[in-house]
Amino acid sequence: MIFQSSFYQTKRILLVDDCEPIRASIRGMLQQIGFEHITAVADASAALDKAELHSFDFILADFQLGDGLNGAQLFDALKKRELLKAGCCFVLLSAETMRQPVFGLSERQPDCYIQKPFTYLTLEKRLARAIQQRLVVRKVFQALPDAPAEALAECDRVVRETPAYALYALRLKGELLLRHQQPKLAAHLYQQILQSRELSWALLGHAIARFQLEELEKADSLLSVLSKAEETRPEALDWLIRLALRQQQPEQALALSQDLARVRPQSVEVLQVQATLASLSQQPDEAIRCWQKASQQHRYSVLDSAQHYLNPARMLLLKAMQSKSLKLSPLLSKAEESLQLLPKRFLTEALQPELLLVQARIALLQGNLQQAKQWLADAEQGEVASCSVAANIDLALLKLAMADVKQAEAVMERLLHHAFANDLTGAVELAYSQHWQQQIPALWKTAKALMQQGQANYREQSLNQALSRLWQAFLYLPGHSQLALSLWQTLASLPASPKLQTAAAMLCQMLQQSQLEPVSQQRFAALHQQISVHYKLPALTLSSAASG
Repeated sequence: MIFQSSFYQTKRILLVDDCEPIRASIRGMLQQIGFEHITAVADASAALDKAELHSFDFILADFQLGDGLNGAQLFDALKKRELLKAGCCFVLLSAETMRQPVFGLSERQPDCYIQKPFTYLTLEKRLARAIQQRLVVRKVFQALPDAPAEALAECDRVVRETPAYALYALRLKGELLLRHQQPKLAAHLYQQILQSRELSWALLGHAIARFQLEELEKADSLLSVLSKAEETRPEALDWLIRLALRQQQPEQALALSQDLARVRPQSVEVLQVQATLASLSQQPDEAIRCWQKASQQHRYSVLDSAQHYLNPARMLLLKAMQSKSLKLSPLLSKAEESLQLLPKRFLTEALQPELLLVQARIALLQGNLQQAKQWLADAEQGEVASCSVAANIDLALLKLAMADVKQAEAVMERLLHHAFANDLTGAVELAYSQHWQQQIPALWKTAKALMQQGQANYREQSLNQALSRLWQAFLYLPGHSQLALSLWQTLASLPASPKLQTAAAMLCQMLQQSQLEPVSQQRFAALHQQISVHYKLPALTLSSAASG
C-alpha cells in the first residue's frame, strides 16, 4: 500500500452504486484499505442529499446509476452546488472504457477513472495516486480564483520540484493562462510542449490560444483536424461552435451543436446550447423541440430548469410576432400550456418576475392590455436585472410593445454589463444577447415603416395591403394605441369575413383598455357601432377607455 491504513481511517468516503451486491463488495474493499467512515447510497439523488449534510474526502460513483443522473452528471451537479471541497477526490467507476476530458482541468474534473472489475489493491493504488496528485497541486486551487498569478507561480514550482507531476502542472498552467486571457503566453507554452511530445491536450490548448489571439483561420484549421479525432472531438466541436459565433455564422454553429449532441447525447447543457442556436438561426420549432426534450429527459432531476418551460413559451411568442395569420390563439394557448407545465418547485420568489414577464407578453397579444400592464409593473417590483438574459429581453420586448423604445434600449444596454460564463453556454448566451441588441432597434424601425406604409395603403384604398402591413406592425407594437386604432379603422372598411372575427374582438378589447384622447375615443366608438354589425364584439364602455 502507498499510504498506511491509518491515513484512510480519518477520511470520510461516499460510495454511489445502484447495485447492492457491488456496493457491498466495494465497501469491503474500502474497509480492507482502512476506511472506517463509509457512506453508501444507491443513486445520485441520495448522494446529493448526503453531500449537503457531510463534507467528503473521497467520492466513488458508478457511471451507470439507473434512472436519474449518471455518475458524470452527479459530478457536475456537485460542482454546481459547490458541494465538492477543494481536497475531495472524485472517482468514476465504469464497466466500460471511459473517455477522459482533455480540457477543463482548471475548472475541476474527476480525479480518476477506474474500470470494473478491480481488486482492492488496484483501488487503493488509484485512490492513492489521485490524492497524491491533488495534494501536489492543492495550492494552485487554493489560490483560485482570486490570485491567478500565485496559482501560475505554484504551477511553476510543481514543475521544478516535482518532476513526476510536471506534465499535469503544465497542463494546468496552460489552461489558467487561457482562462485569464493570456493567449500569447499560452501559445508559447503549448508550442514548447509540442516540440517534445504531440499531446492531445496541448494540441487543443494551442488551437484555443490561436482562437483567443483572433487568428480565426488558423484556429479553424487546427480545431477541424481535432474534431475528427475521437479523443478530442467533443472539446474541438465546443470551440468550433464558439468560432462560428465569432464569425457570425449561427447556422454553422447550430450544425456543429447537432454534431456535439450526437457525441454527448445525455448532456442537458448541449441541448440548451442547441436550442438557443436554433433560435438564433430563426428556427423556433427546432428550438422548441430541444427545450421540450430537455424538460422530458430531466423533469424529475436536479438538471431540470425553469427555462425548459419558459423558453418554449418565448419561442411560441416569437412565432406569433412573425405570424401572418390574424388568429394567434393557437400559438398563445400553447405558450400558456408550456407555463402550466412548470413544476411547482420552480415557483419561487426569484422566478416570479420572469414568469410575470412571459405572462404579460402573452396577455398583450391576447388584447388584455390592463392585465399585461399590471403583470409588467409587478415584475418590475422584483430584481429583473438579476434575472436571466432571456427575462431582460422579455422586458425590453414589452417596453417596445408599449412603444417605449428608449426604455427598451436602456434594458438592452444594461445587458452589456452582464457577466457571461466563460464556457460554451456563456458564449452562446452572449451571442443571443448581442442578437437582440441589434433586433430591438431594428424591430422599432421596421414597425414604424410598416405602420406608415399601411396608413398610406389605407388612404389609397388598398385595404388588404393596409391590413397586412398594419397587422405586422401591430404584432411588434401591440400596446401602441394609435396603431391599433388604424387597424380598427381598416377592419371597418373591409368587407365582413369570419377570418377577421378574432382580430376584431382582440382589437376592441385592446382599445377599450387603452388611454385614448377624446377625439380618438369618439372615433373608436363610431367605428365600433359600424363593425359590431358584422362581428361579435365586447360591449362598448367608453368609461373603461377613458380610465385605461
